[in-house]
Amino acid sequence: MKIRYKKGRTRFYLIMTIIWIILLIVNIFYGDMDNRVFWLWIILPIGYISVYTFEYINQYLTIENGFIYRNSIFPKKLELNKLKTCKKFAGDYILETDQNKLRIDTTLIDQKSLNELNQTLTNYQTAF
Repeated sequence: MKIRYKKGRTRFYLIMTIIWIILLIVNIFYGDMDNRVFWLWIILPIGYISVYTFEYINQYLTIENGFIYRNSIFPKKLELNKLKTCKKFAGDYILETDQNKLRIDTTLIDQKSLNELNQTLTNYQTAF
């Protein structure tokens, strides 16, 4: 099961990608391509399209086979069967095992996915 980002977050990265690509095209036709700042116009759209693609494909969390994964450049993995505590603090979940700790920011999660996450965590909370 994938816990999805809010649509506004992914749309933001898509819109920023489009804006930077338009600015790159304008800079190619009307700007000076000999200066070093020109490379910034190339790097920014590539960065935004990379973030957009990564987040659109992987989404925020993945729950499968008894594990919860937070998808990022440096992913975190937590085994739900070894869950010791599950705290809700300031709208965030803090999941802890003996070795690992995972913080889930619920403000980034789509409402439908948040309901699924709440249900899944409730099922695992009743187990301990």
